[in-house]
Amino acid sequence: MSNQETILRLLVQAAPDYCSGEWLAQQLAISRPAVWKCIQRLQLSGHQIESRHYRGYRYLMSNQLSAPVIEQGLRDLPPFKLIVRSTVDSTNRDVKRLISQGVVTVPTVVIADTQTAGYGRSGRSFYSPGQTGIYLSIGLPINDQASFDAGLLTTSTAVVVAQTLQQLFKVPVALKWVNDVLVNQHKVVGILSEGTTDLETGQMAAVVIGIGINLTTAAFPDELVTKAGAVTTGTTDVTRNQVIQVLLHRFFTSYPTYQRGDFMAEYRRLSMVIGQSVALASGQQTYQGRVLDIDDRGALVVQLTSGQVRHFTSGEITKVNLQTGGYRG
Repeated sequence: MSNQETILRLLVQAAPDYCSGEWLAQQLAISRPAVWKCIQRLQLSGHQIESRHYRGYRYLMSNQLSAPVIEQGLRDLPPFKLIVRSTVDSTNRDVKRLISQGVVTVPTVVIADTQTAGYGRSGRSFYSPGQTGIYLSIGLPINDQASFDAGLLTTSTAVVVAQTLQQLFKVPVALKWVNDVLVNQHKVVGILSEGTTDLETGQMAAVVIGIGINLTTAAFPDELVTKAGAVTTGTTDVTRNQVIQVLLHRFFTSYPTYQRGDFMAEYRRLSMVIGQSVALASGQQTYQGRVLDIDDRGALVVQLTSGQVRHFTSGEITKVNLQTGGYRG
């Protein structure tokens, strides 16, 4: 760990109190001018650090992503690895590279300020500007093939994200099966689950869950303007680090028991498709019908226009015809 990172961790642990330059120098066995140079580099990289004569330095909460800040609120969780990057092509791809290198032995979270090639379902690009969004992926080693349930893990993650946004921003949240989170009838979160296979055994080695959140994004490309939105359009004191803290705490708290599906009642309550007419793409076909329910395994229960009732475990709702409201996605 570099001196700069160690100083940041010490300041975060002490916040909102001050740490004197002399004390910091003693902890690292370096000079006070060396401490000051580290502080300057931290400030230049975006961290808000206040300095006062005779008091020293203190860390101020900011929107700058910081592993020490995020980890500060997650000490009671089982071991996991946290990596924060300024830029990646895609956090999902980054985690998959780590898995292929054999370094993902515990749950691993990669967070980026921006993605240059973020993607969602069917390889569609995910708009990922810096400073205004949260782009993270969770890599989970799969040790018990029999107990793994992709449908329940995805729906569980959607509930975790929805509850995080409700807790921190008090916004009305709705879920569009299976992995879209909406606020005020605009998509604000996309969730993408991908599996990786062990080439020797042919079995799934790990699952990667990507979560992209438009937190305060104000401008979108023309093709997204009518459908995408931000969690909040006003000023907020809630930082990205705080959102990630709450989200990861909820996720890792619920993950050990997600197979029980205890959250499905909440998923149904938040669903914006139950009772609605939809168009559903599954495989090479598109189906029309009315959503009757979401079953206990996370499958969509649809009464097709033919009258047949089917349970869909995979697919994408391409259109929802709401009886009320302005959503037209």
